[in-house]
Amino acid sequence: MRGRPKEIVIEPSPRKFTKVYEDEYAVETWTYDLNKHHGPMSVEIKYKPGAEKAIKQNAKNAKQEKKTARQMKKIKNRKWK
Repeated sequence: MRGRPKEIVIEPSPRKFTKVYEDEYAVETWTYDLNKHHGPMSVEIKYKPGAEKAIKQNAKNAKQEKKTARQMKKIKNRKWK
């Protein structure tokens, strides 16, 4: 068939649904009920084994990188006599 369809079918979007997001550290389950609230009704976060240690290590590394960057900036801006 060519051209425009005879009838446009619009299916209503679901009012209650769940979305699951997964990354390397956790699995998050977001539950929505759009009849009651426009945002998520609840969010459940389950951390994977070893995730807490990895998150702490990443935070420690980021802090050290910022410290090193500040020190390098001071060295570059120092005026030599």
